[in-house]
Amino acid sequence: MKGMRSINEKEQLGQNSILQSTEDVEYLVRSVQKLLEEPDAVIQSWEAEPLNPGLLNFTTSGIYRIRGTATVVGASLSWSLILKYIKPDSAEKEDVTYHNYWKREAKVFSSGILEYLPGCIIAPRCFAVQDRADHTIGLWMEDVSHHSKCDHVWPLDDWGWIAERLGEFHGAYLTGTSSLPQQEWICPYWLKSWVRGCRQYAPSIQEPKLESGFGDDDTGARGRRIGVGVSERQAIAGSKQEQAHSIWQWFNQYSEQMDKVLNTLEQLPRVLSHQDLGKGNIFLPSERLDDSVLTLIDWQFMSISGVGEELGKLFGVNASFGHIAAEDISAVKEEVFDRYVDGLRTAGWMGDERLARYGYCVAVAARSMWEVPEWLKWVEQSCTASDSNEEIDQKISTRARIITIQKEMSFEAAELAHVLFNQE
Repeated sequence: MKGMRSINEKEQLGQNSILQSTEDVEYLVRSVQKLLEEPDAVIQSWEAEPLNPGLLNFTTSGIYRIRGTATVVGASLSWSLILKYIKPDSAEKEDVTYHNYWKREAKVFSSGILEYLPGCIIAPRCFAVQDRADHTIGLWMEDVSHHSKCDHVWPLDDWGWIAERLGEFHGAYLTGTSSLPQQEWICPYWLKSWVRGCRQYAPSIQEPKLESGFGDDDTGARGRRIGVGVSERQAIAGSKQEQAHSIWQWFNQYSEQMDKVLNTLEQLPRVLSHQDLGKGNIFLPSERLDDSVLTLIDWQFMSISGVGEELGKLFGVNASFGHIAAEDISAVKEEVFDRYVDGLRTAGWMGDERLARYGYCVAVAARSMWEVPEWLKWVEQSCTASDSNEEIDQKISTRARIITIQKEMSFEAAELAHVLFNQE
């Protein structure tokens, strides 16, 4: 094979168990040659390290950075690339329309869609898509980690800048500057599919119990009554239970309306969306210039969505994972929408911004389908624990603020639906 390794292949296979066959090593060689744009490059050394970007998707079996050196016409060059293994999972993930269809990212890279994204959005290059003997698929990709800042929490302007780039990206589809791709494996209704998955996998919940002495008093007013023998800890537990019961009541009512709400999203103008904009998938430029680009990785959830929907994941998941400072949550909620609309206008779309606001509100509110059951479990565990846990209490408090925003945005969406779609 042209560009064979000068190192002992068997030795390297033994040291790097992520490469399990001669074919794997051949894919490594070809990928390095494409990366360096040198078909005669010869790999001299390489090592692999697993990457652990939080919880992996059900359909991801591993992500690795492989780096090393290669010689080109006598010169030694350093290189680095990413290898991601994807795998089949449960039956629904075989459905091409499912939000987490397991082969989607491989299909995306093979199609070439990502090479022609409009606006200032780019994706890493993929050097090879490898169908492996164990029925997994290897994605050999460009390492773009040097593109991004590593801070755990990003400030307000960063989130606004990202949203504005998304607006420019989506605006290209809304104005017809770019055509929507038509491949069958692009998820057609991402949020509807995701909610279905939440109903299947979210923790089961029951009506929170209100301890004696908490809840409704004789006048029907909601409040706490701390009497003799009731400790401060009991009072705090009662307050949590009271709040949990109130949220549980709203959640049950909203869940009953969810299918009807999701169906209205089909009336929104359609755009190509990423739909997995957690901080780990976003690579910001180190400095902002007029031609700066936003690099997005992990297009597994690619979908055709309604205008504004993408913001729900951008704001919601990053608020929940603490990448938005707690004191900035309310400000970021509005900043991302305002800057998104700015981006839409820059791209030339002059449609009704309330359509985008509706998509945003529904997408944020729909996150309650996972986050409320999870939160209720936290509260239950906290109230029954023998000792208080400040870290858990803070997590409960922050999530409660986020759920309050979800609740408020569900009400705002209902008002917009009445105006936009004449829906009661």
